[in-house]
Amino acid sequence: EGAGEPDDAAVAAASAAVAEALANYSVRGVSAFFFGLYFLMATQDVAVDGWALTMLTKKNRGRGPVCNSIGQNIGYFLSYVGFLAFNDPVSSENVWRPLLGLPSRPGEGLVSVAGFLRCAGITMMVVTLAVALFKRESDAVAAVSDDDDAELDAAAIGLRETYRRLWKVCELPAVRWLFLVLLTWRLPVSLGDNVKPLKAVEFGLSRQTTALLSPALILPLGILVPVLAARHWQDRPLRQFLDALAVRVAAVPLLDVSLLLLLRARQRTGGAGSPALLPVLVLSTALQAIVHSMGFNAQMTFFASRVDPAIGGSYMTLLNTAANLGGTWPASVVMYLVGRFTTPPACHVDRFGKEACVEGRDAYFLLQPIFSGLGILWMLMMARRVNWLANLPEEAWLTHCEDDSCRKDKEEDKMKNH
Repeated sequence: EGAGEPDDAAVAAASAAVAEALANYSVRGVSAFFFGLYFLMATQDVAVDGWALTMLTKKNRGRGPVCNSIGQNIGYFLSYVGFLAFNDPVSSENVWRPLLGLPSRPGEGLVSVAGFLRCAGITMMVVTLAVALFKRESDAVAAVSDDDDAELDAAAIGLRETYRRLWKVCELPAVRWLFLVLLTWRLPVSLGDNVKPLKAVEFGLSRQTTALLSPALILPLGILVPVLAARHWQDRPLRQFLDALAVRVAAVPLLDVSLLLLLRARQRTGGAGSPALLPVLVLSTALQAIVHSMGFNAQMTFFASRVDPAIGGSYMTLLNTAANLGGTWPASVVMYLVGRFTTPPACHVDRFGKEACVEGRDAYFLLQPIFSGLGILWMLMMARRVNWLANLPEEAWLTHCEDDSCRKDKEEDKMKNH
């Protein structure tokens, strides 16, 4: 974990520098920043993924993802909701400036995007410096009980050997099927994940409403759902995954479409909107938060219970990389499709001098039934394969690599027999 400290410092400095790029609306500068951010944070990702394998005993490794999920939700709340609250001009003028005794500045938020990133970068730099000065890692190897598997130190076997073992992981039939699942399951739900929030803002959902819903619904559910799900599904994370996906495919799109139709109707009439708007908004937000948390927790729990301790955090990061890629490429696809099939309203001036418009076509409502059908098809085709992965023995996920050789062929024979 200590190897990530230089990367933290570099990220902190870059966060402070990107504030200038944002202030000048430099798309190239922002793009370069985020490329560097992900590149530098890769070592931190490996370290965090390895914590559940090194800090917890083997029987408690399934609880690591619960801690991961709760921590991410708290961080998401503090950064996202905190920024919205301080960036919103209305909240800043009516709440925060009077509370903090600051002078009135109507129409201006308490913090800007550039200022928020600059503050975050400086905070990260201070914390990184404190860790570097006051935290020391022990060189002693902790004793490992008979029930635990010792994680091999990647520094002891070298970079080349580590990548060789990761390649052996990719050659395992179980991992290849898992890759296929991870790379495809997000496509049917990507329209709701990526386009629905943008459409809600387009149809008039305010940032104040989003900021209020996040602490009231998203944060509590993000903390409670992983704990309750771990008790209900216990050692069946992929069953939890399939149940959450079934709800995302069947119920969430209905609420999303209903919400957007109600928001669009309110925007067109200019009134308060239907009485059903608020209940549908709450249900849509809550259900989306529940199934998202269930899916993420199930995924991380399964990874932690199957990784080969001979590789440890690198194995976890490999699986998480596949899962992240499975969430990013569908986003590009749906954004392209929505842009390709959306037709803007056509307006012209009639012979009486009045503007007449022909309503365009919103591709979201056209594509949502198609993606829901695709989700049902995925469940019919891949659910049995997911259950097959869940029932594989622990040996199916191990490479049995030693320093000079890997007995992979023998394990492939066991897999075929199973």
